[in-house]
Amino acid sequence: MPFSKGFITTASLIVAIGAQNAFVLTQSIRRQYHYTIAALCIALDIVLISLGVFAVSSLAQADPKYMQWMTWIGATFLFAYGAMSFRSAFKRQALTESKDMITSRRRAIIMTLAMTLLNPHAYLDTVVLIGSVGAQYADGGSTYFVIGACIASFLWFAGLSIGGSYMRPWFENPKTWQVLDVFIGIMMWGIGLGLVL
Repeated sequence: MPFSKGFITTASLIVAIGAQNAFVLTQSIRRQYHYTIAALCIALDIVLISLGVFAVSSLAQADPKYMQWMTWIGATFLFAYGAMSFRSAFKRQALTESKDMITSRRRAIIMTLAMTLLNPHAYLDTVVLIGSVGAQYADGGSTYFVIGACIASFLWFAGLSIGGSYMRPWFENPKTWQVLDVFIGIMMWGIGLGLVL
């Protein structure tokens, strides 16, 4: 249960269209340092997810009231996130690739770090949302939750990196994002409801 919950929660959050996913997919299409970029995204996710789950869990053990606050904050964010996904499903959007070319591995690394660490949504998703859900599990449950979450991150970024060129026609179609956004909205509301209950 903790493993599958970690996997589903992270998968639902990570597939939303955004700067980081667009960047990884664009570099995969161009075959420019896409393996390095994907590996760095996975490593950063592992660090942030682990920090979120175990830090929130430690704080909850120190003060049980903290867990109650984090549960309601996490649920609120999840419901809001789901609502934004439903709203974005009614907008026409498709993946647009940047015209900026990356000419070195060093620049690819710097841009990946900036896309991740300077993005508030990265902390909201990994530390606050995933951390709040994962901290619900005591003892070894949180560890299995983190493993499931990290595997979801690995599969997503590896898939974007390896299969980017094959997925491009789908991601250029606004209807693909509409279906994806509705699915994400349903998942977010379901996880938020489960968190409250």
